[in-house]
Amino acid sequence: MTTDAVEAVPHARSNASRRGRRTPFGSAVTTWKAGAVRALVVLLGSSLVLAGALPEGLRPASAAESSAQGRAGGAMQIVAHEDDDLLFQSPDLLHDVQGGRSVRTVFLTTGDAAKGRAYWSSRERGSLAAYAKMAGVADSWAASDARVSGHSILMRTLTAAPNISLVFMRLPDGNRRGTGMIRYGHQSLMRLWNGSIGSIAAVDGSAVYTSATLATTLTELMTDFRPTTLRAQDWTVSFGTGDNADHTAAALYTRLADQGYRSPHTMFAYAGYPSWVRDPNVTGVDLASKRAAFQAYALHDPMMCLKLWCAADVVASLRLAREYVTDSVPTTASTGRPPRSW
Repeated sequence: MTTDAVEAVPHARSNASRRGRRTPFGSAVTTWKAGAVRALVVLLGSSLVLAGALPEGLRPASAAESSAQGRAGGAMQIVAHEDDDLLFQSPDLLHDVQGGRSVRTVFLTTGDAAKGRAYWSSRERGSLAAYAKMAGVADSWAASDARVSGHSILMRTLTAAPNISLVFMRLPDGNRRGTGMIRYGHQSLMRLWNGSIGSIAAVDGSAVYTSATLATTLTELMTDFRPTTLRAQDWTVSFGTGDNADHTAAALYTRLADQGYRSPHTMFAYAGYPSWVRDPNVTGVDLASKRAAFQAYALHDPMMCLKLWCAADVVASLRLAREYVTDSVPTTASTGRPPRSW
């Protein structure tokens, strides 16, 4: 077992009664109001220090780990980038972590904007810090191989809360338009989805996927974890209509993979970039806790400006104050959260 330790971040848990109201997506007011802009208030505390590099060779998860991490009744998130879950699927995600539910998040791409290993490694470290912050435990993780269909896939399990795990598939960032980066031969999830390329390779050389094998790999990840709540990005919008192409492709692959997942569950689609023009619906303690988790992530992302006057900071503020479900697909006898109206 390889363990990367980071210093503990004290964090008081919030209880479920602090949940903010969720406004139905379809009925939200679409007219932008200047008063809806919320500046992101960042209080810099002690720096988080990650010791050690990401392991190159991983052992398969043990039976004990699989038992701890794959409890039925959990929540699985499948997203394109290392901040999409924090921005678009929280505080629903936050409540699950705080409530002690089994939670596993799968990150499809590095989200590195072709900046290479140093940057995407930092983004992964940020995700680890954010989940430890939400759980209120030390930021110490064990690494293992969540090997699926012969593909080596890095999985991190939170030492003090082994019901929480993160999976990093490390596929190439496709850029906002989905055309791919020169650095990675213009590979992207969108181009794989529409048949422009026949395969896509993880940037660390750990695996190569066709469109079919990517979908079946996601299905096997679902089947192994057995979630009753499955969170995806927004499959209701088309490519090139406002959301990041990686977001849309990730949603489409999740929906395709879900067709092969047989356990009772409910799958939810969460709005991405277009949600920023909707009314804020995350407030109070939920907003403060969501901000704190994102802040823990952002301290590891050198591209994230934490100053109030930075454009990226304002954009992040707009997204943190919003969470919208655009669609849901329940199964019969599902024990997951019931679909909302929108």
